[in-house]
Amino acid sequence: MAAAVKRSARQEPPQIVKRLRRTGRALAVPIGSVLLAFAAGAVIVAVTGGDPVKAYEALVCGGFGLFCFGGEPSVLQLSNTLVFLTPLIMAGIAVALPFRAGMFNIGAEGQLIMGAILATTVGIHLAGLPVFVLLPLVLICGALGGAVWGGIVGVLKATTGAHEVVTTIMLNFVAQWFLRFLIIGGPLQLPGGSSKSSPIGASAQLATLIPHDSRIFLGLPGAVYRAHTGIFVALAAAAVFAFLLWRTSLGYEIRAVGQSQRAARYAGISVRKTLIVSMLIAGAFAGLAGAVQIAGVDHNLTDQYFTDTTGFDAIAVALLGFNSAVGILLSSILFGALHGGGSVMQSDAGVSGSLVYVLQALILFSIAANFLRSVKLRLPALGRLPASPEAEVAATAMAGETDATLAGDDKDTA
Repeated sequence: MAAAVKRSARQEPPQIVKRLRRTGRALAVPIGSVLLAFAAGAVIVAVTGGDPVKAYEALVCGGFGLFCFGGEPSVLQLSNTLVFLTPLIMAGIAVALPFRAGMFNIGAEGQLIMGAILATTVGIHLAGLPVFVLLPLVLICGALGGAVWGGIVGVLKATTGAHEVVTTIMLNFVAQWFLRFLIIGGPLQLPGGSSKSSPIGASAQLATLIPHDSRIFLGLPGAVYRAHTGIFVALAAAAVFAFLLWRTSLGYEIRAVGQSQRAARYAGISVRKTLIVSMLIAGAFAGLAGAVQIAGVDHNLTDQYFTDTTGFDAIAVALLGFNSAVGILLSSILFGALHGGGSVMQSDAGVSGSLVYVLQALILFSIAANFLRSVKLRLPALGRLPASPEAEVAATAMAGETDATLAGDDKDTA
């Protein structure tokens, strides 16, 4: 028997092999979702009379500056991709953090807008301050604006049980129309202008990676390159998110509440407090994305924020990245490249840039279908065969955990 135990121990694969297997299994779903979406997109292009190979070649050119056949400078394409992916990283974190706590934050768009509004207000009215004071103040105020907007959702969820999907969607509309109120006949409207605010001061603006006063850089004026130092803010935000989630007691509490509120209560964790803090921090990340967009790219509020989709794209970014910092970075690069390459695909390959949104929707659909499969496996009653009594008991227990009220937190917060 001892010999058999030794033999089995020798046959056990090394730790690095186990890690590679786990990594492969974790990457299978997102990579498969992306490949499936691009395969379906190729079929759509071919059926509508286009050339899928040429379309995707132009898409890669526009997103990463590779395989360009139209003479586009590659650095310019990379610059545009960086502009698109910078706010996606922070907005993706704003969606991922509540996911970890068991909440579905659909309100990153509204939180981003409120952050942009507050950042613009500070950048306009305090334009005389020096850059080392005003720029950090603009970013901090943007984060505070988003935190307040997210905190409203957390408080409602914790105190009344209001579903966060409903409240975040409604608050998105409030933020969008409040923005229009401010810039169309409102206090922030540019004098003599329409549908936009006054610009923020020069000391409130993030520097570009390639100075605008450069006459020529790789064949083009420096002013055409829009990539800015906000990318470093986004990378720092991802690092903070990873540290918070895996190296702090608050991160442990967030993950514990997301896995089981009942078990978290037994462990002495205040579920109410955790939900509120999660939404406050998530809103701060989204508000920071709005502030960075104002300070780095737009420099004033415009009507485009009424139809901006960054907050909604962030949902797909978080899902594709499995709510992890590294995953969000990689999926932000993908979605940023898709946005950056859409116009090049339309101009060089004659394929509508709207295909980008089709690909995004297909990726999200594929990820969501995998989630539905997981739910079906956990709840056998959704299948064809009747569930066993043991499965019914397990499903009932899980439903009880999901729908449990927060009344049991009174002792924790007392």
